[in-house]
Amino acid sequence: MCPSYTSRPMHPCWRMLMMVSALIPTSGLIHKESSKPMEILDLLADNSSTAGGWNFCANQWEECVCHGRVRWGYGRTWKVIDPPLHSSSLTVMCSIKHLQDVLPGESQKHCQCQGQVMSKHSFSSESTAFTEGGISKIALKDSDWIFCSNQWQECQCNNHVRWGKGERWKYLSPKKLGSLFSVKCDVNALGDPVPGEDGKHCECLVARGSLFERELNPMLLSQKAADSYGARIIASCDIFEAGKANGPEGRAQWQAVEPFCSKAWEEKAEADRSLHSGPRRLSLGSLQKLMQARVDARFETNYLKLVDEDGWFDKAFVNYFAGAPGSKHANMTEQLIRSVHMFSENPIVVLHLGSRAPDTWTPKRFPRLLLVHAAPMGADSHRSFNFNKLRSFLISRARVGVELDSDQFVGPGVDYMFEMTEKEIDEHYSLPIMPVHFYSFTQADTPQNVWWQRYCPDPPACKPHTMRWSHAHPTWTFWSLPFIGRWLRRHFRDELLLATANHAASLAVSQIPEDEDLLNVATWEERGTKQWCKFDNDYHEFVDMLSWTPQGGHHTTTGDIASDPKFYPHGAAKAFFTAHNCKDPIATAKMLDEIQSRWENGLYPPSTITYKGQFWESGDDLRKAYPELPCIF
Repeated sequence: MCPSYTSRPMHPCWRMLMMVSALIPTSGLIHKESSKPMEILDLLADNSSTAGGWNFCANQWEECVCHGRVRWGYGRTWKVIDPPLHSSSLTVMCSIKHLQDVLPGESQKHCQCQGQVMSKHSFSSESTAFTEGGISKIALKDSDWIFCSNQWQECQCNNHVRWGKGERWKYLSPKKLGSLFSVKCDVNALGDPVPGEDGKHCECLVARGSLFERELNPMLLSQKAADSYGARIIASCDIFEAGKANGPEGRAQWQAVEPFCSKAWEEKAEADRSLHSGPRRLSLGSLQKLMQARVDARFETNYLKLVDEDGWFDKAFVNYFAGAPGSKHANMTEQLIRSVHMFSENPIVVLHLGSRAPDTWTPKRFPRLLLVHAAPMGADSHRSFNFNKLRSFLISRARVGVELDSDQFVGPGVDYMFEMTEKEIDEHYSLPIMPVHFYSFTQADTPQNVWWQRYCPDPPACKPHTMRWSHAHPTWTFWSLPFIGRWLRRHFRDELLLATANHAASLAVSQIPEDEDLLNVATWEERGTKQWCKFDNDYHEFVDMLSWTPQGGHHTTTGDIASDPKFYPHGAAKAFFTAHNCKDPIATAKMLDEIQSRWENGLYPPSTITYKGQFWESGDDLRKAYPELPCIF
């Protein structure tokens, strides 16, 4: 969507929305992949089931059920069908009657799935509900109930599933045991076995030693099983404590995580009034588990190649996600990973917090990807999933890091952010830096938020409110880790910010609901002064970059970030280093291809820094022209 401050039709955002449908088809079951009148592709690919992540799904005259895209044809000629936007699954009858005859006379036409092939009778609407007594004692004896997904997420299982918490469960089973089926774990689909409990989740009954168990997140398994499958521990309290002697980054790391790890620290904190924990605190044992992670066994060679002898990345993008293979979130994350390999020279660490990760992500396909597994926060944590973002910073051990959400992609020039981050964040200014938000959330906009009593006791002046709202896409260096650990600790231990001379009201940190809220409050509390200009723009706005020609030179119709009277009276600059709000993976893939094509052919701006209707060659050039601009590039 265009920001609310824009006016139609003059603002570039609305022109982008009018243009974007011509560039990026975003919906419909049948998706054109070429300019040919018929939707038939010459893919220049072999017919093996694994080429490009395509797996056999069904022969001609059979039904294909796929969690992802489907293609119909044979050899080098295919018709591609995309799932609708509201679903990540697709059921297709593979026949010339339903899909046209893309290869007349060819008897070996069939369907392939780019994603997870599902059982024909596998979805939750086809599952059978029953009590635990319906499961044989033999099956229970040789199997374990293993976490599959949190509420509002999707569980994929090839055995019985249960939904609920504690002693109250609803049980479901596929029509045929051993067939992978998908369950949407929410009260709308499965009812509410524990009303009022936000820790409800799905668990899958997993046979010990099975192939399915081997494919699971190893942090959900026993230590013995995870070790046997080759998933090495690369993050833990023991590893971090041992590394505290390895230079300033090791010391900063241990300072950040010691409260999550050390009983001695915990005992000392209880004697300090400012560190007292509250009733919503997580136990020390739970905090210790949150610091643990294992590398995916398939990516061991990437790990050895990408980190130094102490386990640190020099520079890395960091992402966190949970989503079943073929799901919308998994597909969004895949396009993010793909964009990093297209437009950056740096690696990306993906912290997987779900049950299963896509088997189509391989080191050969993504040589700068490190897939790392961590356990999700427990059902009793009562915290937003998005606080895993801060966990990912602590676990990844990047000397210079750039955070990316799964609904983002990166574009040409993005590595400039590593250069700028290393320049701006050091031992003297150690706070992470976030980009200015397109909307200035103030006390007047959201007076009900709990933090305004502390940061705006004097509206409209709001003197303790020291910086415009930032978007939660921070960059950091290892000097920032103590700050990150300190604020995650305060939230997870339910600490209280006491009233001070500068802050009249106290604030229970665990009452801050989301990661973006916490990072903004933390920056105000610690008197942060640095903010990036907007480098994470809505992906629709990239249409302006795609319409650029060399003849246009430095001129652009791209609008600036809207002004506000307190912090940005003249608006803020933008740079198109990353996109966000990329909720349609298919549209994202097409836009990335278009950007790459134009970039390689000299039809994309050499620099995407924009302000006041002009492209600027560098942040320094922008600063010379507008020295009063509050944000930095």
